[in-house]
Amino acid sequence: MNLLSYSTYSVIEIPLRELLDLCCQALALDIPNKLECRAIVQQLLAYYLQVHATDYILNPLCTIAPAIHIKLLDAIDRLKKQEPIQYVIGSTYFAGNCLKVTPAVLIPRPETEEWVTCLMHHLSDPTSILDIGTGSGCIAITLKQHFPKAVVEAIDISKAALAVAAYNAAQIGVKVHFTTADILTDPLPASSWSLIVSNPPYVRMQEKPFMHANVVDYEPHLALFVPDNDPLIFHRRIIQLAALHLRTNGILCLEINEALGEKIVDLLHRANFKQITLHKDMRQKERWIMAVSGHKRST
Repeated sequence: MNLLSYSTYSVIEIPLRELLDLCCQALALDIPNKLECRAIVQQLLAYYLQVHATDYILNPLCTIAPAIHIKLLDAIDRLKKQEPIQYVIGSTYFAGNCLKVTPAVLIPRPETEEWVTCLMHHLSDPTSILDIGTGSGCIAITLKQHFPKAVVEAIDISKAALAVAAYNAAQIGVKVHFTTADILTDPLPASSWSLIVSNPPYVRMQEKPFMHANVVDYEPHLALFVPDNDPLIFHRRIIQLAALHLRTNGILCLEINEALGEKIVDLLHRANFKQITLHKDMRQKERWIMAVSGHKRST
């Protein structure tokens, strides 16, 4: 017996744990890690059937209408093709917020949430914040929630990504100013900020063969990859702009490729930043860097 054997024209009544097992069986060949498979299916059932962790203990009888059955089958088919669960259900969680995600935006990572949370706990209240390459808006929105008095601006080259970010900000109820801009070619507004943050593209093309299909085949390459011959193209540009637009003693915080930390430290030194610190993520990989702007050099 499997989920496909049930008619999509009639109501199904099935114990929740049995449904969980059937869905896991359908995905067993495509997601061989049993724990990962089970966690993904639980997310799927939580989304379509509004079931929670305690329901698996109580093992209630689930009633599945034909329309939901069809959606479940479609979702399982998408998962079998390695599409990320976040795109299948259209949402993910970041810092306690449920955010809309589409293939136009990078899926927010736990490592990013980790450094954003750490950053918030180490800062006194910034008055103005700029998020470069905002994507889903996860960083800008989280910072605005934590620092409600700050003016928060966010830019991205993708209008589709900005539409997702604006939707998320509106749903959560925070005010963030979103602007379309190409950070590599467009100048920043004639403004200064007390905090600039960014999770820019940093995966080298040479690393692509070692990445999972659910990332390479579905997430936006524009937000992921940099050329092998210039892997610091975004970090270098952001550091240059931050040196011009950060207030004295303002903070710059960047997510980085673990293999390029020391090179980014060198870029920051050359741009007259101080108190430069590399931070490791939960897996003990160098994941983000924080620096303080110094006095502007005379020209």
